[in-house]
Amino acid sequence: MTKTVVDAQVTIDNAVKVIIVHLRRPRQNSADEMRSDPFWEFGSFGCTGCHRHSVMNPRKLHLLKGVRLAFGQGGKHGMKLVHLTPPIEIVYHADRGEARWQPATMPFKYPEAPLLIDASGSSDFPLLRHFIEKTNRSGWVAKFSSRFRSRRTPLDHTLAQEVIEVFEHSVATAPSNWFAATYVEVLPYPPPLIDHDRQATYQNWRNRLLAG
Repeated sequence: MTKTVVDAQVTIDNAVKVIIVHLRRPRQNSADEMRSDPFWEFGSFGCTGCHRHSVMNPRKLHLLKGVRLAFGQGGKHGMKLVHLTPPIEIVYHADRGEARWQPATMPFKYPEAPLLIDASGSSDFPLLRHFIEKTNRSGWVAKFSSRFRSRRTPLDHTLAQEVIEVFEHSVATAPSNWFAATYVEVLPYPPPLIDHDRQATYQNWRNRLLAG
């Protein structure tokens, strides 16, 4: 098991809440699979409605104000923490909510992101590893997915502190080429359909939602 050594002191507000958002891999057998959301470039998540039955449940959106979203992306290198947002605001639409945050910085590239867990049980987050260890699933990545695929409950303070400290240390010490220039680099592999005009796609979703 690996562990990131945190040299810099990070001040953690006890009131800060962190929710892990489990992002699925692109479907390779679906020709129109584009995986647009999250719209990292615009600090937005939720427009497509893909998580409205879990973390973006429309009936519980008010509980998300001020939460930090920790996006876990799966792939052949395990689950990676590609991004941790600042505290979010919620924009309400007719049938769903949109999480917004500023600044809208780009995430890590998938291979370079801090490791939440891989198949061997290695992790940059030892407390999180311990938290999922006794989950009744056969593999480490399956244990993580079982815990967080549908979960919308914030991590307890100790786990939230670990996530924030490790992520912020990783951001502070990573070379610039570890961060994604395009949304495709955040994914473990390109989706079948590449979104070449993210601004237009995002605006189309926003227009559709505003039209109700």
